Amino acid sequence: MPPFHAAGIFFVSSDAVYAIGPKTAKNVTGFALDAPAEKGEGTPAFLQVEPTELVLKPGQAVKLHARLFDAKGRFLREDSTATWSLQGLKGTVSDGLVYRGVGSRRTGGTHQGHLGRFVREARARVVHPLPWTETFDSYADGAVPPGWVNAVAGKFTVATLDGQKVLQKAPDNTIFKRTRTFIGPVDWSNYTFEADVRGTTRRRQMTDLGITVQRYSLVLYGNSQQLKLEPWEPETQRTTAVPFAWKADTWYHLKLRVENTADGKVESARQSLADRRGRTSAVGD
Repeated sequence: MPPFHAAGIFFVSSDAVYAIGPKTAKNVTGFALDAPAEKGEGTPAFLQVEPTELVLKPGQAVKLHARLFDAKGRFLREDSTATWSLQGLKGTVSDGLVYRGVGSRRTGGTHQGHLGRFVREARARVVHPLPWTETFDSYADGAVPPGWVNAVAGKFTVATLDGQKVLQKAPDNTIFKRTRTFIGPVDWSNYTFEADVRGTTRRRQMTDLGITVQRYSLVLYGNSQQLKLEPWEPETQRTTAVPFAWKADTWYHLKLRVENTADGKVESARQSLADRRGRTSAVGD
């Protein structure tokens, strides 16, 4: 193996890659080798629950593991005597090791591993197949739909607006607190997402809000009075923007479909916007 060069510290911004270190590379003697994992010893100091961040289909079973580590972070052993409990999830834990996600609706929560003085948890959500319809009628005011990523209490809540249930985003103070909420798995494709949306005006700043399908977003921009179809927000070359005059406190219907074609390209289609008062699927700020 030839000698390798000493490197600096690299970090990436939205505009460039920066390197901190000597400008002239120096040869370094020695070799990079895969060292065997250090064997743990002593009293367990940490319990790890594995796997984490589960996305399950209804009825899918996953084996859970409880792994013990020493005070230096070295693996000791896997312990099959751990007991398990569920928080916010509809399912069963059998034999202390198997979690089966079930439920008639989308659910999300945690599974907790208990072993002696240790209690650790990992998140999971159960995602049902399409089609979906969500009116928020089954939720109390102040609730958050379970299993929706980034739809956390304090950011999003179910509320009653003009006599009907909506999902409402908190009016943050700056534009830098924009939020994206994910409600499905990452492997879906060739589907349509539509929602009734309604924006507001606060301190002379008007809402931006939209919907996303397979990373493509259809967004209403309030201050600029535009409608944009974005493949990825920072990548503006393929963004399509048209002038669109829209009003605060008025319902609009957004519809977006993305299809993967046989040649590896992607096609997206949007429906023309029209004022629409009625039931909502998303309300943002």
